Amino acid sequence: MANDQDNSRASQRTNPGWKHCYPMDESNLNTAVYNYCGKVMKGGVTRAKEYLMAKNGNVASCTKTPQNVREELWKLFKEKTNNLLHQSDC
Repeated sequence: MANDQDNSRASQRTNPGWKHCYPMDESNLNTAVYNYCGKVMKGGVTRAKEYLMAKNGNVASCTKTPQNVREELWKLFKEKTNNLLHQSDC
């Protein structure tokens, strides 16, 4: 049974943002610890990506995120936004 739970947790962490942080507790993906600064913050992977990419609005920005990581996250954000816009046009 525990193996099924482990597989379920792993499948929940397919978002590319999890490369740059990890859940404080595998049973609760809402609290993330950041690889670059060690900060612990609630809000899940979406908020984590906003923090790491220095997106204005919901969170402050991590000053220790490498530039290439910010660029990668912004690229993913823009691709997802474009895909959603194109889907709504159909």
